[in-house]
Amino acid sequence: MNRERIIQLIEILKRNSDFDHPLSANELIALLEERGVKINNRKTIYEDIRTLNDNGYDIDNANDGYYLAEAPFSLAEVKIISDSLSSLKSIDKALLESLNAKLYSFISEYEEADLKKLEYSFRHGKGHFLNRLEDILHALRNEKTLIIRRRNHKDSEEIAPLFLHRYNDQYYLYYHYLGSSKIYHCRFDNIETIRLTDRRNDIVIKKEEIIRYINESTNAYYSNKAETIRFEIINDTDELRNRLLDDFPNIIFTRNGFSLKVSVSHVLFAKLAAYGESIKISDPKIAEEYINYLKKIITRNS
Repeated sequence: MNRERIIQLIEILKRNSDFDHPLSANELIALLEERGVKINNRKTIYEDIRTLNDNGYDIDNANDGYYLAEAPFSLAEVKIISDSLSSLKSIDKALLESLNAKLYSFISEYEEADLKKLEYSFRHGKGHFLNRLEDILHALRNEKTLIIRRRNHKDSEEIAPLFLHRYNDQYYLYYHYLGSSKIYHCRFDNIETIRLTDRRNDIVIKKEEIIRYINESTNAYYSNKAETIRFEIINDTDELRNRLLDDFPNIIFTRNGFSLKVSVSHVLFAKLAAYGESIKISDPKIAEEYINYLKKIITRNS
């Protein structure tokens, strides 16, 4: 048995045939020859197909032709995985196309064409998604720090990554700064450059603390008691809008400000306080609650 011929035959049956498009022995010979595999007669094809079926491949016969009846993934499974990849806003277009090409290799070219007609179109971030993701995973595994620079930020900063979390079709990086145990997070696609360092993380933060922070930074904003709050932007800049997108993925920008559907809590107020005078709460009742929260903080620290 010619190993190269068998491998090429499997690939041809996988990509160029299905139930509606079986390949005759002569068509298989022609396609093999296009790949540089010479076959003298059709008997070789019949013997190879019998060998493949004897070794676990399900090659069926229809209309005097052959097709691979059982692929590693069904069409529906490939569709689900492809749509999941497409909905991930952190992933850039080039990597999405590369991953989809690998995924489509498990189905026939006819099924691939059908799926492409149904592809969704999403906004994709810029940059080398896969390289940045691998750097973060390497830093997490080896407890190393990273030098990152966010989009629309002039300066880089050194951070110690703690966890990479996916929420609402986005990746979020949770981290702390050297010498501090306070946890922060940022949206992954807002990171423009990443550089690994040889410096080790100098603080150990318990996993329970990281999980608690993740739950607070997500569930606290989007609980069942969430309500829509309107804000006015006082000092409108691209940097401010990127920060808001980072902190509130469900933000809706309006003509003079933005709105959020969130749960009113001290977690929300603490996040808003970091914006200083750049934003203003338009809802009087919520604004009053926010002022009382700030007064308590001032009294507690005076």
